[in-house]
Parts: sequence; structure tokens; C-alpha cells
Amino acid sequence: MATQKKSEKKQEIFLSIVIPSYNSKAWLPICLDSIQAQAQRPDVEVIVVDSSENDLTPFLNECYPFVRAFHLPQRAFPGTARTHGIKQSRGKVVAFIDTDCQANETWIANIIASQKNGENVVGGPVANGTPRSFIGTAEYLLEFSEMVPAMPEGQVRFIPTCNISFKRAVFDKIGKIEDTIKGSDALFCREITLQGEQIHFLHGICVRHHNRTSFRKVLRNQYQIGFGGAQVRMLQDQVGGILVKVPALIPLIPFARTLLISHRFFKHDKGLFLQFWGLYPVIFSGLVAYTAGFWNGWKANRTRPDSQVKPPSIAGDGASKKQ
Repeated sequence: MATQKKSEKKQEIFLSIVIPSYNSKAWLPICLDSIQAQAQRPDVEVIVVDSSENDLTPFLNECYPFVRAFHLPQRAFPGTARTHGIKQSRGKVVAFIDTDCQANETWIANIIASQKNGENVVGGPVANGTPRSFIGTAEYLLEFSEMVPAMPEGQVRFIPTCNISFKRAVFDKIGKIEDTIKGSDALFCREITLQGEQIHFLHGICVRHHNRTSFRKVLRNQYQIGFGGAQVRMLQDQVGGILVKVPALIPLIPFARTLLISHRFFKHDKGLFLQFWGLYPVIFSGLVAYTAGFWNGWKANRTRPDSQVKPPSIAGDGASKKQ
């Protein structure tokens, strides 16, 4: 009996890794290959929640038998997929990574160590996975300026859901990840801090993000991020909330974000500062697209902020269509 109890204890899951997937067959193997060797331990499980038109669970069961794969019959936005994955998980700690990300070699070990060291919510840097593409690099600088590896360790207000972990008890207080096409990570992190929890940024928990390398798709993504940014600020008190209260300020977004991002890079990474200004024509186009999305998101949600209106033309949002 004592031997049986000891064996059961060894099989107890400590960390559940949840990955949402939609039309991501081209990218999902890159993500899974980066964690496969790390996940070969009895206290870790990997869950993929797929809602692709073509069910990926047979592919996952054959090629990645260590994955617990679930298929949802209808397209699910990341919030729904992640919430479903958490409900199916067994770990005391949950970690998120996206299909278009590669984890570093010690990602899992560092998450487990930090969580066992007393951190309730912890994540880390997002590195540039498309350094040879000027379009991809421009998108990276726009989207992840707060998460570059040069940022100092410590307490932060936000970590994207492509690289965050938290104890299940933290999630249980919140209950779900909001189902917005863009911005659900900002809502989730804000809910975490409202619960009195701190979010910690550690260099050892790093992923590499594969960015879009098509100019048209970068603009579309920035438009959708802007649309979601307005929606999030109408649902919740967030940094920049004055923009939805005083919409006359919305046209100033490209200039304000230019100053904010360039100052951040100048302070922490002079190399990225030079890249930012070298790629500024592309970056400014993305800022304009973001601002257009923010304006339309404010208009669409101002009379019904709880309806979570989705932006138009979202069919290309899947990671498999990023190029």
C-alpha cells in the first residue's frame, strides 16, 4: 500500500501547459518540438485545444503522443480555448504558450522552479523569431516592446498569454479568460492584479515569437489589436483608458506610441532603438492601422460595451496564415 501511494504521488501533475490552436498545423510542430524533450517528466502535461476546420487531434495523437488533444466543434477565440484547456487540466500550475512561439531549453524547468519558489504569477521575455525579416521585426517591435529580453526583471503590470504561468488558485478566483479576439491577455492580467496578485517578469522564462512577414497581414493584425484595445478599455480600467473617455485624443495615438516605444528602447536596448527608427516607415504604417482599429472599436462598442463586438475580417487571424 505504501508503495502504491508513493507511485501515485510521483504521477501527480504539477504543471499543465495549455496551447490554443486554430488552423495552426504549419506552426504547431515548431512549438511542440521546442517543449517535447522538456515535457518528458511525470509532473508535466501538455494540452492542445484545437478548433480548426480540419480536426488536428489525429495528427497530434500520431506525431505527439505526449499531448492531450481536444477538438472544439466551432472556431474558438483564444480565451475560450484556454479556459477549456484549464478545465481539462490537472496541474497545480498552468502555463500558456502560443503555437507561433518556441520555448527556450529551460522554459519548463524555470517555470516550475519559480512557482515552487513562491511566485504565483510569472512569465518572461518574448524574443524576435523573425530577425531576418524587416517586416517581421517591425511587427515584433510594435507588439512586444514591453517584453523584449533587455527589460529588467521584476514586478510588471502585464505579460502576454504567449508566455505566462500562474497557480490554479489564481485562475479559480477569476473563473475564465475573456473571449476577445485581441486583448484577452490584458483583461486577464488586470483581473489578476485586482485580486491582489503580483505579476513577475523573469529572464529565464523566454519564448521566441514568429511574427508575420507580410506587410498586409501586419497591418490587418495591428488594426485588430487596435480594435481590441478600444474594446478592452471600455470593458475595464486600463492604461490609456482616457482615450475612450476623450475620443478626440485617439488621432494622437501614433505619435504617443512612437514616443513611448522609442523611449523604452533607448532606455533598455540601444540596438532595438536604432532598429525602431530604421524601420519607422513600416512601423508608422502599423501605428496608423492600430489607430484606425482603435477608432472603429470605440465606435462599435461605445453604445454596447458588454457585447464585445468583434472586428471585421478576422478570417486570417490563424497562425497558419501569418506569412
